Amino acid sequence: GSWTEVSLAGVFSFKDLTFGKNGSGTDTWYGCSTSDSKAVGYSTDPTDANSWTTVNPPGSGGGMAIEYGATETLIMGREHENYTIRRSTDFGVNWSDATIQTGAGNSKSTDSLATDGEGVWLAGMGNLGIILKSFDDGINWYKSADLGSDKHIGLEYANGVWVATEEGETINICTDVGEDTATDSWTAISPPVWARAADAITHVTGSTWMLGAARRNIYKSTDNAASWTDVTKLAKPGGSQTSNNPYSMASDGTSIVVVGKEGYINVSTNLGSTWAVAHTMSANQSLVSVEYNKVKPF
Repeated sequence: GSWTEVSLAGVFSFKDLTFGKNGSGTDTWYGCSTSDSKAVGYSTDPTDANSWTTVNPPGSGGGMAIEYGATETLIMGREHENYTIRRSTDFGVNWSDATIQTGAGNSKSTDSLATDGEGVWLAGMGNLGIILKSFDDGINWYKSADLGSDKHIGLEYANGVWVATEEGETINICTDVGEDTATDSWTAISPPVWARAADAITHVTGSTWMLGAARRNIYKSTDNAASWTDVTKLAKPGGSQTSNNPYSMASDGTSIVVVGKEGYINVSTNLGSTWAVAHTMSANQSLVSVEYNKVKPF
């Protein structure tokens, strides 16, 4: 397929993207930026730079992660400690503070979010190694797990399993996030020997998942994230070992798209057996988020 580069006035870059609906039920893309004055943007035609509306939720610090839930709630993880998680119930127009309950740990910037589409949410606090949970559609948050590191955490939910990946550490899975204030039972899985960062993850279909790690390594699971094997690495278009490192992945159930360092967009239609570079950003700007136009989980 073809790719169009779009520049938004006053928005340096989107840190995360999510797909959902607006108040009229129209397909809508949402993005969050670390630009304080324009932390959230949304559009029904993302290829038209003039169609984007930007808003600034109260407080300082832009957005690091954003997710739309099938309950029509938007959750955004903030960059600064004192505004860690915010929520919107009117499709991104207005935002309110969520409450981090006692016992959840000191609030820090949120670098990943996931939802089951039924009002249960997880948030990854990577600089604390903590996963928070909400079972009232993002109003209150409690500690689900302490992974014991200070690395970036990637989160995803699909097919009955929550998957949390730590940068350079383990993969962790949970099949029962309790709707209570107690911590949950997570299983740490030793990944293949990559000894590098690994926090880009996507569900493909059924029990199949894909995961990206540094130095262009890609891994696949066919047993619902319980075990992993390596597949073909991404190409190294540049001279550096980190060229084309995967930062984000998405799948529509058939194609897998991987974006990352230096702006390469990689596509596979055979679960990672082969990869093709479908587009390269004109100025080699790194790409940090990619999503398909479906409401998660799907």
